[in-house]
Amino acid sequence: MIPRHRPPFGSAALAGTALRGLFDSGGIEQLERQYQQRLDVRHAVWLPSARYGITRTIQFHMTSDAEIICPAFNCGAVHHAVMECQPAVRLADCSPNSLLMDCSGMASGCRTVILSEMFGHRFSPQDLAQTLVQDAKLRIFDMAMAIPAPADMRRMQRSDITVLSFGLGKSLYAGWGGMALTQCDDTAAMLLQRRNLDLASATRLDHCRWNVSLLLRTIAHEPILYRQLRSRQQQRNTHNADHNSPFTINSHEWQRPPTRLHVIRSMQNLTKSDAFSERRIQLTDEYRKQLGGFSDSVQLPANDSSALSHFCVRIPAHGREAVRQHLWSHGIDVGTLFPFPQETCHAEDFPRAAQASAEVLNLPLSTQLDRKDVIDICDALRTGMDLTMASSMLTQPSVAA
Repeated sequence: MIPRHRPPFGSAALAGTALRGLFDSGGIEQLERQYQQRLDVRHAVWLPSARYGITRTIQFHMTSDAEIICPAFNCGAVHHAVMECQPAVRLADCSPNSLLMDCSGMASGCRTVILSEMFGHRFSPQDLAQTLVQDAKLRIFDMAMAIPAPADMRRMQRSDITVLSFGLGKSLYAGWGGMALTQCDDTAAMLLQRRNLDLASATRLDHCRWNVSLLLRTIAHEPILYRQLRSRQQQRNTHNADHNSPFTINSHEWQRPPTRLHVIRSMQNLTKSDAFSERRIQLTDEYRKQLGGFSDSVQLPANDSSALSHFCVRIPAHGREAVRQHLWSHGIDVGTLFPFPQETCHAEDFPRAAQASAEVLNLPLSTQLDRKDVIDICDALRTGMDLTMASSMLTQPSVAA
């Protein structure tokens, strides 16, 4: 079965990383230096998660009259990170026909702008030239789902910061953690000091347990095992739906230190990041080729030549679940990220974000896919759409002549 977001390495590669760890003394400082050098950025600070970096940076720069502008269509982890700061938060709708935030809103007061580049799509120079973005005191480029390049670092100014994630489903997955990148000495010093205070102490047994968890999760994404294990996880999630609280200040994303295996795998991912980007762009081009001109009912993502985490199409909301189930029955697991935050806002206030949440379908884009996999996914999507549309027409009430 094709997983929805398979790690950029297999079980054998991770075992090789673990073996290298027996002889490699590289640590977190070496990983940070490598990020600085490869991306040509002044500071790189390893963090327990991207959300940690967002929260601590806002808290450091926040003033009493601060306002945070955050995309309504976003990961719940980002919304949680913002709410932890307890400032005035203003959510913003998506741009028309886009998964990215509308940057053309009115500016007001001293503020922070969260620029979440959903699924690896980049904000255009025109977006960043908008007054809302240009006049912000602090701009946080949330590139958790992207693969960064030196050009991305050149967008930062003043106290800006870029955050990356190494968590599951991300293009640079390495188990957990992330990276903060900035040109600002004060922000970097604060993050380094605060991180060292917040990281939990860990025993050798803890490190061993976390490494085993990383290995087991990687094995679970091997196609031969994925369907059965994923089905069990879905059953558990459904059974415990009322008790799940993935976004809490007590979760490991706020305090877990790195292990040597995690650090070395992160270094290897960085070394291969150009190849990862090239492969994802090739697969994106193949998706466009296979789905081009398919149907007006399938909207392809904007073509901005970025290395994406998923190839996200949009289909009519009423048929999305049926199409997802059809793909699953054909050995393809797809995502439906991200749900609309009904607890904090109303759909009528953010119609484009609500529509995106109801329509988006995240097709796999792992670097371990090949051209045949993409063709199979597109064929199954076409079949699923045809069946769903036919079923919809059959169930519509007839109109009298």
